[in-house]
Amino acid sequence: MKLKPSYLMAGVVALAVTGWMLSGNFLGTSGGASAPAANADAGQGQQTGPTNAAQTKAEERRFSVAAITVRNQPITRSIRASGVSEAKFNMTVSSKADGEIIAIDAVEGRPIKAGATLVRLETGTLVEQIAAAKANLEVARKRRDVTERLAKENFSAPLEQAERAAALANAVVTLRQLEDQLADRVIVAPVSGYLETLHVETGERVRRDTPVATILGLATLNIRVAVPQTEIAKIKTGSAVTVTIAGAGTRSGVVSKIAAQSNPATRTFDVTIDLANPDGTLRAGMSVEASIAAGTLDAFAMSPAHLSVADDGSLTAKIAVDGKVVVVPVDIVRSGAEQVYVSGLPNNAVLLTVGQAFVGAGAPVRYRLASGS
Repeated sequence: MKLKPSYLMAGVVALAVTGWMLSGNFLGTSGGASAPAANADAGQGQQTGPTNAAQTKAEERRFSVAAITVRNQPITRSIRASGVSEAKFNMTVSSKADGEIIAIDAVEGRPIKAGATLVRLETGTLVEQIAAAKANLEVARKRRDVTERLAKENFSAPLEQAERAAALANAVVTLRQLEDQLADRVIVAPVSGYLETLHVETGERVRRDTPVATILGLATLNIRVAVPQTEIAKIKTGSAVTVTIAGAGTRSGVVSKIAAQSNPATRTFDVTIDLANPDGTLRAGMSVEASIAAGTLDAFAMSPAHLSVADDGSLTAKIAVDGKVVVVPVDIVRSGAEQVYVSGLPNNAVLLTVGQAFVGAGAPVRYRLASGS
């Protein structure tokens, strides 16, 4: 069978193309063949370069720590302490005489003035005895006067004159004693205050020194708070205090006493604060929070979340110095709801904030300063 010239030509072309392709893949590695491969490698290198740079920047962003610049300012240092309110005084008034209670003139649970009558006791025969003592005194005085006139005329002896003087003195003493006994039958408030309790009832018979009433001093309250020994040296008598009372708002007071001996159970020192209570709305036994002014010093406001606690319990912050982490001990000067003021940070230092927990002392650190810092 004889092939057509067109089929023969097509076969020759196909064989030629196949041979050329096989020669390019298997028969050598000439410059022309290797150039595309080199170009391909070069293309990969050009593509990898930007990718690595982006990854490096991403890693830097991922491992860098947020930071702010420290700007210290004068802050009033305050020491916070909890405590309770107490009456300025708690006085128990007792009977000075024996007798039956015939009247109670005071009302329990109300203010009372000094000198106001609390309780009246029976007087018995004291009124009659006082009347007789007054008459006796008058007689003794007249006898003394007569004796003195006679002595001037030499009609009386010195002994008689001395006896008349002694009789007069005894009459005076007897009258005063009876009057004091009568006065003791009326029990009065020795001080102004709040009549907390009446301990007796009408008709009850009491003896001398029987408690009759309890009066509290509420015009000025004592606020007693416990201060740790690490803070007590910063407080002075006369220091201003802001006192917050649950349900009663905030008042101003002043330190009036600092205990010289600590509580053996808590190792804290009692600090007494005088707090005026002119409207009488405050009571003894109320829970309070006191903020005691303890001078001024330079401090910086920061979030408490950016502080660390050392092994010994002290507070620290981390700053960046020459690209490395430096741990600085700090003290809280004043605390608020969302931030605290701390002392101990150098002014203009770079304070590490978000992420500071992941870097330790002496470690190299990258940081990003917050805008405006």
